[in-house]
Amino acid sequence: MKQRNFGFTLIELLVVIAIIAILAAILFPVFSQAREKARQAQCTSNTRNMGMAAMQYVNDYDERLMPTECWSCGNQLGDRHDPNRRWLVRIQPYMRNIQVFDCPSGSTDSGLDFSPPKWSPGGDNQTIWGPLTYAWGWAFPGAWRGLRIGYGYSLRVAGWTDGGGNSGNPNKVSRGRSIAQIQRPAETLMIADSAHKDACCNRIVSANACTSQSYCAQDWAVGPWDDEKRARYTRHLEGSLLIFCDGHVKWYRWNALYRPDNSVVGALHGWGQF
Repeated sequence: MKQRNFGFTLIELLVVIAIIAILAAILFPVFSQAREKARQAQCTSNTRNMGMAAMQYVNDYDERLMPTECWSCGNQLGDRHDPNRRWLVRIQPYMRNIQVFDCPSGSTDSGLDFSPPKWSPGGDNQTIWGPLTYAWGWAFPGAWRGLRIGYGYSLRVAGWTDGGGNSGNPNKVSRGRSIAQIQRPAETLMIADSAHKDACCNRIVSANACTSQSYCAQDWAVGPWDDEKRARYTRHLEGSLLIFCDGHVKWYRWNALYRPDNSVVGALHGWGQF
């Protein structure tokens, strides 16, 4: 008796393909979220290390937080060309690693390079610092070339206010603020996911959207902030990681931070405290 060969019909094959396509459509976003959750865990580790390094710095430097450049204090060229004015350079010896400053889920709009800023007559003083790297026109150590910085520092805790003012403003000083001045350290922002080395304004919320020239109220904030914008402009599953002045780290969803007038971010910076 002749044996019959059985196979799949066209309909059966199409049904199987459709089931596979449906499963893929369901699972691929889950896989993507799982990958981002892993990157967020790595970023949490990075930020926790930064928080502990900052606390060690405070203990070693008379209970003062890290200073930063003070471009409104009349010493722009010196501050811009002194890599030790960068908050990252101050705490890096406590970690012995610069890759910690590169967020795995996104970074600022440019990496560090050796191109001196056009507005800097004569370039940097290489007899003091050697060949420097630059980002946003600010100098960093030459060995940091290529690093993509993904975090920013609160300018108010650094000792000067967020924008405006003048060299006579007592808040705009070239030294870190005393930790004793911070009335609520567990509620006051120190370092955060940011589109700039300064964690000011809503650069914290849209850490993968704003450029160094933008205060984050020009592009992404126009019109409704839809699902596509939230996925593209936020850094960690529609949120940001923040380090507070007591060293602890916390993730915030975008709508817990963003306001058109920057009021929530401003309060986190310590507006009303000092």
